Amino acid sequence: MGIIGLNGKIRYMNAAARRLAELSLEEMPQRDFLSFFAIPEETGGLFEQALKFGATATCTVAWPSPTGKKLELEFCFNRFQHADGSMGGVFFVFRDLSKERALQHRMLSTSQYSRNLLEASLDPLLTISPDGKIMDVNRATELATGYNRETLIGSDFSDYFTDPQKAREGYQKVFSEGQVSDYPLVLRHTTGAETEVLYNASIYRDDEGRVAGVFAAARDVTQLKRSQQELETTNHEVTLLSEMNNLLQSCSTESEAFPVITTTLEKLFPKTCGRILILKTTATMLLETSAWGNNTWKSSTISPSDCWALRRGRMHDIGLEESLNPPCRALAEKNTYLCIPLQAHGRALGIVHIVFDGIESPPHDLQRIRQLANAAADNISLALANLRLRESLQSLSIRDPLTGLYNRRFMEEEVDRSISRMTRLQKPMALAFLDIDHFKDYNDKFGHDAGDAVMKAIAELMESFRQGSDVACRYGGEEFVVVMPETGPDQAKRKIESFRKSVRQLSLRLNGQTLPGVDISVGLSFFPEHGRTTAELLKQADNALYRAKHQGRNCIEVAGREFLTPDQPSVGNTNSGSTNSRVPVIRRQETSSGQQPATRPHETQTT
Repeated sequence: MGIIGLNGKIRYMNAAARRLAELSLEEMPQRDFLSFFAIPEETGGLFEQALKFGATATCTVAWPSPTGKKLELEFCFNRFQHADGSMGGVFFVFRDLSKERALQHRMLSTSQYSRNLLEASLDPLLTISPDGKIMDVNRATELATGYNRETLIGSDFSDYFTDPQKAREGYQKVFSEGQVSDYPLVLRHTTGAETEVLYNASIYRDDEGRVAGVFAAARDVTQLKRSQQELETTNHEVTLLSEMNNLLQSCSTESEAFPVITTTLEKLFPKTCGRILILKTTATMLLETSAWGNNTWKSSTISPSDCWALRRGRMHDIGLEESLNPPCRALAEKNTYLCIPLQAHGRALGIVHIVFDGIESPPHDLQRIRQLANAAADNISLALANLRLRESLQSLSIRDPLTGLYNRRFMEEEVDRSISRMTRLQKPMALAFLDIDHFKDYNDKFGHDAGDAVMKAIAELMESFRQGSDVACRYGGEEFVVVMPETGPDQAKRKIESFRKSVRQLSLRLNGQTLPGVDISVGLSFFPEHGRTTAELLKQADNALYRAKHQGRNCIEVAGREFLTPDQPSVGNTNSGSTNSRVPVIRRQETSSGQQPATRPHETQTT
């Protein structure tokens, strides 16, 4: 405080005023009061106003200190009089506002900094009062809820979640524990869209240590959860494909592979229906081999020319998105489907149909579905190609290339297996050794093409006569072997006799010409009567065949005894005096008179 004379000179200043003005008692008298102010005219006007009206309102003026600091002072001027009533001067009181202004400025700066920090966050942030009302939010919260800041402030924070009760429970948990981490909630937007978030929240206190509210921060985890789910789905799909490949490698035939493939596809594309169609070796039709899902198909066969996927050699889709693809004729009744070609090493193997009718596929899944379908098709194609190659190699190793019958090596292994099984089951088995009569002469006269045609025809006939677990083999040259497990002598004789007659009735044509018929001679042996090993049974059957050839061919001889057909008489002819005497053999007759037919022009009497 201080006193100013009527002439504007300082008459008195207390110690606080002198410190502010940096004046000593000696320097104070007669110092012009207005000289202390940055704008003397402004303060002079206040001084004049006090003299004239007796007092002034509180006002703020700038005071540059001698040290260069700019101070802000709040002044109040009052006029005073002497005891005699004469005007004595002006009494002034002031207060330094610089520290207060600096504090306010710092508080404002801090507040602005906090606000900028809140707005810089991409995550929704908000403060909540102890009674659950929103006190402040950032822009991210406005975007997440669809409400502006003015609407949000003062409203109940739990109103903006799909589960308000769960939100309130989380808020109560913050007060009881002081903080919560990764509390799952779902924010609801004004449009109805939902955002999965994880909340981290903690209480904050005022200057007196009392809980003032809760500060909460939400992290949008919708995309994170989607990515995690996609990763889990991808891992599941990779695992399924890997398991399918492992199982397919263990399959020995395509028929074993198809159930594995369809089960895998059903799991890879849930809620769909589909099928696999395979292109057979004739390459004329696609044949349905397996299917999954609840659906009916218009046809189980498709012409390759009707399949866009095979014609283009790439996936053909309808209904998944806008495209120029024409509908597939075979799936004309379907609306949304994929047709994926199966091809390997440049060869078409078949197609896979996957139908999505009745399933809503999100747009972001379309590319993944295509990639998955292509990956599955590639794996299936390679596996089928390997199986076909394996089957082909297996067939080459056990099949005769001319007749398609099993070869000698397979036959010997099969007889071993059958002997072991018949021994265990205590059941009989028959083995027939067949030979085409005069086949060398037939080849010489009509050519090897004719001879090949005869052997192929007999092989086809042999396959048609095969029953149950019977095995027909080409032993070598014009010789054949038929293994008949679980077949006794009488049944075997009837079967072979019926086959012999059928061979005689074969009508063969080659290059437009009819070929002469042929006859066969047969030797029969039985397990266990004639042997308990493959070698013994083959030797006994071969010896019986030799006797059949020696006795005139076109007949059946049983090892160790003769075989008589029901419609033929026997001729008594013994070979006495020998320890290996044999029962006379009857030449097989086909004439009704019982006379031996004349030898055919191409036949000779050589074995």
